[in-house]
Amino acid sequence: MRPPVTWVRMRVERLPTSLTMLIPRPSTLLFESGEFVIDSRTAIAAPPGLQAVALLLRGALAPATGFPLPLASDGNIRLAIDQGIGLEGYRLHASDAVVTILGGDTAGLFYGVQTLLQLLPPDIYRRARVAEIRWAIPAVKVGDRPRFGWRGIMLDVARHFLTKHEVFRFLDLMAMHRLNRLHLHLTDDQGWRVQILKYPKLTEVGGWRHETQLGAGAEAPGDGRPHGGFYSQDDIREIVAYASERFITVVPEIESPGHVQAALAAYPRLSVDGQPRKVFTRWGINPAVLNMEESTVEFFTDVLDEVMELFPSKFIGVGGDECPR
Repeated sequence: MRPPVTWVRMRVERLPTSLTMLIPRPSTLLFESGEFVIDSRTAIAAPPGLQAVALLLRGALAPATGFPLPLASDGNIRLAIDQGIGLEGYRLHASDAVVTILGGDTAGLFYGVQTLLQLLPPDIYRRARVAEIRWAIPAVKVGDRPRFGWRGIMLDVARHFLTKHEVFRFLDLMAMHRLNRLHLHLTDDQGWRVQILKYPKLTEVGGWRHETQLGAGAEAPGDGRPHGGFYSQDDIREIVAYASERFITVVPEIESPGHVQAALAAYPRLSVDGQPRKVFTRWGINPAVLNMEESTVEFFTDVLDEVMELFPSKFIGVGGDECPR
């Protein structure tokens, strides 16, 4: 998002804690007197096309507050679109009586919702009701619009597998910080994490290694603990859908022609020498690479056909780095 903040009417050191913790820092922040309090009478108003964002907001507010927060045309948290704000931009105005969030598009509206959550006490992120909290938002005007269309982060589940629900948690944290691209690193020497129906051994064999290197350097020991896992194609569809609801595009990476020992362990015919291998347990650059046979090109074309069916991203990562000749 775009610095610097415009601070008005209050000195920085006197700001309420919630206002000094807005991340990313918004373009404009103007203060007014009073506060908006969420209570049992609070309702959310949104036109039909914005119901999905309204439901996400209610789902974020309800667990910790314990309030029903119905969707109603006369609700006092109001969501709307104003295309003049610009793509992914938003404006939030909280007064004593009402909170209005305008988005330049639906993504911008969603980012305004994230700001609303950050303006509340941090216990709003808890998953069960928190008693004796006053759910108050300072009266404020906030406006922001991102400088960069691609705001990404990489998650390397090839080397350290995370469960599907841990990926969901990661996506929630991305949404909180208005990041919109998840580079999901699914294959490497140390593991293959996406189910490919035509080549089941990629996950049956390539999804598991017998141990993991501890620390760096050639003399670093292994931990002696098996490590692995993979995502079924239904898991991937669920991850992609969960991300899409939070305006995040998942960009998969399928490594080639290096960083492929997990694939070579599953299908040795893909290697230069055809020798059997195990999924790599070390870090660093691995000399095991794909051969140059036409059948290997066809193999990875088949893999990418299935990957492109699973991920609607315009871009698919194919690696190409650190490949010994």
